[in-house]
Amino acid sequence: MYKFILLDLDNTILDFDTTERNSFKKIIESFSMRYDFEILNQYKKINTSLWKLLEQGKVTRDIVLNTRFSEFFKLYNIAVDGEKVEKQFRQYLNESSDFVPNAESTLIELKRMGKKLYAASNGVHSTQVQRLTNAGILHLFDDMFISEKVGFEKPSIHFFNYCFDNIKNFERDKTIMVGDSISSDIQGAINASIDSCYYKHNKDLDCLNASYTINDISELLDIVK
Repeated sequence: MYKFILLDLDNTILDFDTTERNSFKKIIESFSMRYDFEILNQYKKINTSLWKLLEQGKVTRDIVLNTRFSEFFKLYNIAVDGEKVEKQFRQYLNESSDFVPNAESTLIELKRMGKKLYAASNGVHSTQVQRLTNAGILHLFDDMFISEKVGFEKPSIHFFNYCFDNIKNFERDKTIMVGDSISSDIQGAINASIDSCYYKHNKDLDCLNASYTINDISELLDIVK
């Protein structure tokens, strides 16, 4: 039986794809550009590449956040202040609180079952706290482990050791990491020698290394009983 549940946030609890898409659209339109999925995909390629480098410890968080838009707009021969655009983008992100299907009811049921819930996210602390507050679920978490505050990114063992050191009466064999990212959530769990649950979140990519795989977050309830 699992007692301690580490939960990724973006695309595991909160629908980051929708949030990102809507926020990016507002940024694009502020530069009088026409939004479409092709232009969104161009941004995502740059953004994903930078976050992968961050996971690998090759760049800093500031480089990711403050250069992703300047690099993107270079593709269209537009010079922008990357840090300034990032601040506006961050404000749009903060305003959103969309859930993935069944996430809210699953969290409520997990708490009813007496589980200890911990946010374990690679992200900006203020943004994640604000989004969980907007969604009305911040109180369901026993603690927040956000990489910006932790000082390390998933899948680093240092990220998970920080979590373990700050969980009261921690028991490794009663702990599970739940998330949609193979490279950060599942690999991080492997690095930390804890079980993992891969939430596919409409992905075609399977993960043979995960302890469990689910297609709906509500399936987690049967796993942790």
